[in-house]
Amino acid sequence: MIDFAVRTLPFLWDGLLVTLHVSAVVLVVSLVLGVAAGVGFAYGPRWVRAPLRLCSDVLRGTPLLVLIFCVYYLLPFAGLNLQPFPAAVIALSAFKAAHVAEIARGAIS
Repeated sequence: MIDFAVRTLPFLWDGLLVTLHVSAVVLVVSLVLGVAAGVGFAYGPRWVRAPLRLCSDVLRGTPLLVLIFCVYYLLPFAGLNLQPFPAAVIALSAFKAAHVAEIARGAIS
């Protein structure tokens, strides 16, 4: 059992580093996009608020795993082939930006 743990430790370490990298990028991107969308919710004209509301409701209502699968497997049909890291960053950032937008909208209101 100890031998197995020692052999898998480098892989776990690599996974931890990738997770921290994805988390840092998603945190920055979703914060910027979410605050911008929240300001658009609060102060934007109707033609800005309506698409933001639609996108926010769809993204917040979609399970995260489904969103990740859609970004990774359906975007190649649109001609956008992504590696796993950018696909994960896009899906997670969109999901979290929708939540941050609602938080920002509520804070402004």
